[in-house]
Amino acid sequence: MQKFGRNNLEPVIEHEEYLEDGKVFLYSRSGIFYARVYKGEGTRKYIHRSLKTRNLADARKKAIKFHYEIEFRKEEALPLQQKSFGDVIAEYIRLREAQHVRGTTVTINNSSKQETSIYMLRQIKRVSKFWIEYCGKKAVDKIDNAILQDYVPWRKDFYHNKPVEDWPKNARPNPKDKTLEWEVIFAKTVIKFAHERGYRGKIALPDWRFKSKGHIVRPAVAQTDLAQLLMYMRNWVKTSEQDALKTYQKILDGKKVSDRQYNRQLLKNYVMILAHSGMRVGEANNLLDADVIEFHDQLGRKNYMFNVKGKTGSRTVVPLANVVPYVEAIKASNTLHEQTKDMYFVRGRRKESNKASWFFRMADGNKIISLIDMFQELMRRIGKEKNREGQKFTLYGLRHQYAVRMINKGVPIWDIAKNMGTSVQNIERYYGRSATPATLATSLGG
Repeated sequence: MQKFGRNNLEPVIEHEEYLEDGKVFLYSRSGIFYARVYKGEGTRKYIHRSLKTRNLADARKKAIKFHYEIEFRKEEALPLQQKSFGDVIAEYIRLREAQHVRGTTVTINNSSKQETSIYMLRQIKRVSKFWIEYCGKKAVDKIDNAILQDYVPWRKDFYHNKPVEDWPKNARPNPKDKTLEWEVIFAKTVIKFAHERGYRGKIALPDWRFKSKGHIVRPAVAQTDLAQLLMYMRNWVKTSEQDALKTYQKILDGKKVSDRQYNRQLLKNYVMILAHSGMRVGEANNLLDADVIEFHDQLGRKNYMFNVKGKTGSRTVVPLANVVPYVEAIKASNTLHEQTKDMYFVRGRRKESNKASWFFRMADGNKIISLIDMFQELMRRIGKEKNREGQKFTLYGLRHQYAVRMINKGVPIWDIAKNMGTSVQNIERYYGRSATPATLATSLGG
């Protein structure tokens, strides 16, 4: 029968003794043995641990082991009470969520700052689920090279060890090397995060890395394909050009109209600006009106520069000079939006949290989420839906088209890398030895 103390709240101590010259207090309650050790460091606080045994001899061994474990953690400047890898991941996610809400940046390393976009946050949460299931209960100071290395085969078998009917709809049972590389980098980022907060003491950071065997390059839209696409888009827009005049009159009259014409014109200008600047899709979508600045180059040509904020931080992008008519078409459209205020917002009023003056904006004034479906439909219509390897063309292929074009123009590779917000190594890796220029261009405006 269980005995209780005077306050009838806690079971009475049934057995007690001191071990290791009084440094460990061993006691039992309700038949279960516990150990208590002194934290030290000028405090009078203690750490208690259940030894999960009813056997006295076994309890003594475990209590002594517990004492020396705490002494070791003191010597190595480790936290006396361990944090699990899962707890650290949860703490890291909370930080990234707060960074996203504030719209600030989080430093990943000394050379790179990355905005925590909603898409990055989703990716972090997706990958964290695998790591939590794999080693979330393990102490963060125990995550070493061997655990990182064993993650790869575990991850490859993850879905294959589950019934197919239990797979989520978007499951990819065979992760690509690039995916595995990113997931290992994520784990190492969390480990570094824990290290900076003292959760790992003096233990060295793991240095094992998974390197993908091959570099996957999204299919580049060829220059000839881009010309064909532009010709098609011009006709595509003109099919309802006569209706456009009626449309704008309706706007000025304060009447609601279809946004089909607007979206077609938007996509044409959007595609051509991406193709002539090398911006990332996310960078373009985050542009504000104030980020697009007119200037004249040394040849006297009018052009526009873009102040973008992307995964490599903030930078200025200088596009090819023939981008001007597409930029000015967007600016004219935005001016019309401002003049007509809410008259053209055919899908309802803008959300309070989304009232920024976006450079690329949908017909309702809101920020672009994605135009990929419209783009791929157009590529299908001109017979260029996939490349010879069966890969679908994406908007990102316009960035690759830009890089190839600039290389062929003889622009120095360092200038290309700087304008695109990437490294010289990446340009060489994805575009081969032909990336070494033979001649110089007068400027990025070509």
